[in-house]
Amino acid sequence: MEYILLCDASQPESAADLCRRYGLGVEMQAFANPDYEENSPDAVLRHNEMYADIMPRALHGPFADLSMGSSDRLIRQVTYERFVYAHERAVQLGADHIVLHHGYVPGTNTPGGWLRRSVELWEQFFQEVDVQANIYLENLLEDDPELLIDVVRTIDRDSLGICLAIGHAHCNSKLPVVDWIVRAGDLIGYVHLHDNHGRNDEHLSLGAGSLPLDEVCSALEQYCPDAIWALEVGPDNAADSVFWLDNRGYLRAMRQKQV
Repeated sequence: MEYILLCDASQPESAADLCRRYGLGVEMQAFANPDYEENSPDAVLRHNEMYADIMPRALHGPFADLSMGSSDRLIRQVTYERFVYAHERAVQLGADHIVLHHGYVPGTNTPGGWLRRSVELWEQFFQEVDVQANIYLENLLEDDPELLIDVVRTIDRDSLGICLAIGHAHCNSKLPVVDWIVRAGDLIGYVHLHDNHGRNDEHLSLGAGSLPLDEVCSALEQYCPDAIWALEVGPDNAADSVFWLDNRGYLRAMRQKQV
C-alpha cells in the first residue's frame, strides 16, 4: 500500500487526534451529505484548520440516491452536479483523492446501457472540469466487479480508478473478496478496509468479522501494491484496527515507503 488513511465518519475533532497519534492521513466524510454545509457554513475552513498538519487527504463525495448510469436523464444530471460539488470541495480542502459511489443496483438497469450512459457522464466531466484529484468509484451492491471494471477501462483516464470496499464485497457478493482483487488488479487505487460477518455492512474493526483479512491484504499487496488503504471503521474502532495492521507490519511498511 502507498498510504494508510483514517475515515473520519464525520467526526473531525476526534479523528484528527487519532491521525496524528498513528501517523495516518484522513478521509473526510462529512461532505458526503450536501446539506451538511447548510448547518455548518464554515465547514471547509474548520476542516482545513483541524487537518492542517495531516496528509494525505481524501474526500468522500455524495452518494445517496445517485445513479451515474441511470436511464433517467434528470437523475444523471443531479448525479453529475453532485460529483462536480465533490471535486470543488476536494480542491478547497486540499484533498488529492475523491471517493464516489459507482451506484449500480443490480436488476435496475441493463449493464450495457449503464456502461454507455456512465461513459457519457464521465466524458462530460473530464471535458468541463479541470480535474485536480484522483477519483475512485466504489462498489456497494454489485454482485461482481465486472461492470465497474468495464466503466473504468472504457473511460481510460489515469485519474479514474476503483475504490474497493472489501466489506461491501464480502456481504453483497457471492464472489470471494480475493477474486475481486485478482480480477480488478491495479485498477484498484483505493481500498476501504472494514470487517463484517458476511450478512450486513457492519463496518467492524479489522478482525472482528469473518473476512479472511490476511489473505485479502496479501492479495492487495500483490495485485494493487500502490493502492491507498483507508480504515472505514470510525474513530471508536480505530485503535483496534490500527493494532491489527501494525501487528502484521503494514504500518512499518508504509513508513518505510515514505522515507
